[in-house]
Amino acid sequence: MNEAGGNISKAARALTAMGRCDVNHQLLRRWISQMDHTDLSDGYDRAKEVARSRNAMVENNRLRADNRALVDAIGHKEAFLDSVQRMLSDLPERPPVDFKPFIGGQVGKPVTVEVLLSDLQIGKLSPGYNTLVARKRLFEFGKSVLFQIEQKASVGYRVERIVLALLGDIIESDKKHKNSARATDTGTAEQIFDATLGIFEFVIEPIARLGIRLDVVGITGNHDWDDHGLNMFQPGKQQLSWPMYKSLELITDKAGYENVRWTVPEGSYAVLDFYGQHCLYEHGVGVAVSESAMKAHKIKRSEQEKKHLTYFRMGDKHTVTSFNAGQMVVNGAFFGATAGGTEYSGIAGYSSVPAQWMGFHVARNDNRLSLYDSFTIQLDHISE
Repeated sequence: MNEAGGNISKAARALTAMGRCDVNHQLLRRWISQMDHTDLSDGYDRAKEVARSRNAMVENNRLRADNRALVDAIGHKEAFLDSVQRMLSDLPERPPVDFKPFIGGQVGKPVTVEVLLSDLQIGKLSPGYNTLVARKRLFEFGKSVLFQIEQKASVGYRVERIVLALLGDIIESDKKHKNSARATDTGTAEQIFDATLGIFEFVIEPIARLGIRLDVVGITGNHDWDDHGLNMFQPGKQQLSWPMYKSLELITDKAGYENVRWTVPEGSYAVLDFYGQHCLYEHGVGVAVSESAMKAHKIKRSEQEKKHLTYFRMGDKHTVTSFNAGQMVVNGAFFGATAGGTEYSGIAGYSSVPAQWMGFHVARNDNRLSLYDSFTIQLDHISE
C-alpha cells in the first residue's frame, strides 16, 4: 500500500501482476480490514521518523554551510576589531593625558578649526610617491595643522573645537584593478596598518593632546576596498575603512583622550554643524569638480536630510578647489600627477599639486558664512 501511494485499486493491480491470484479492489479492501495494523503502523511511523531525521540532518548541514559562509564574509573585519579590542584591553593602565599648553592665553573670540584629510592612498606607487613618502607627508601635514592652530591661538582667538574630516581613499588597495598589485609597494592589509599607525601617530594624537574638543569624521572612499566605485549597501560599514576607523576610535579611547568624538557613518556621507551652518562630508566619487555639479549634489543631500546644507566637502579629484567663498571645497591628495601617464592618476589626466585644505569658522550674528579664513597645506616638497 505504501508503494502504491495509498491507492487501493493500484495496489490490487500490483498484487495481481505478481501472479499470486486475481485480486480486485473489493477483495483487497476486505483483507486490509481483517489485518492487525499495530506492527504495520509502528513500522510506518518509524520510517517516517527516520525520514524526518534525515531531512533535519540535511537541513542542519545546509545551515552549517551557510553559517560558515557568513563567518567568512564578515569574519575578517570582525576578527580584526576583536583582536584590536583584546590587545587594547591587555595594555597597562595609561596615566592621565598631559595636555600640551597653547601658545597664548586661549582667550578671545571662539573659533572652530576644520581640517580635511583625504586621498592618502598609502601604498600607492607613482613618481616621487611611495609608503615612506606618504608617512613623511602625513607628519608634515600634522605639523602644519598644529602650526596653524597655534598661530590662531597666539593672536587672541580661543580655539574651542577642531573637526578632522577623513574623506576616504586612505588606502590604495592592491586589488582595485587587474594590475594594481604592481602599482603598490605594500598589500592591502599592510596599507590598513600603515594608515592606522600614521594617522594616529602624526595627526590624531598630536591634535588631541591640545586638550580641545576634537570631532573626527570617518568617510569611506572608492579606493578603500577591493572593487570599483562604492559598495552599494552600507559602504561605510562594509568597506575596509570601517575596521581602520573603528580601530582608531578604540585606540584613541584607550589612550585616554576623552576630548575626542568619532562619527563613522555606515553609509557614504555625514553632516556636521558649524555654528548653525551645516556641512556635508562625502568622498565625492561621481561628482564633477564644478560649482553647478557640487551644488546640485548638495541640494540632493539636503532634501534627503531635510535640512539646509551650507557647506559641502569632498575629495576624490586630487586637487584643492573652492567655490562660492568656501561653501564647496574639493580637497587634494598627498601625491601629485606627473607628465607621461605612467600610472592611474596621470593616465586619467590629473595634473595636481599634493596638498590638503583646512579652514576656520566663527559664530556670526548676521548673514555671513561662519567660514572666515582658510589655508592650503602644500606637500610636494616632502620626498625621500
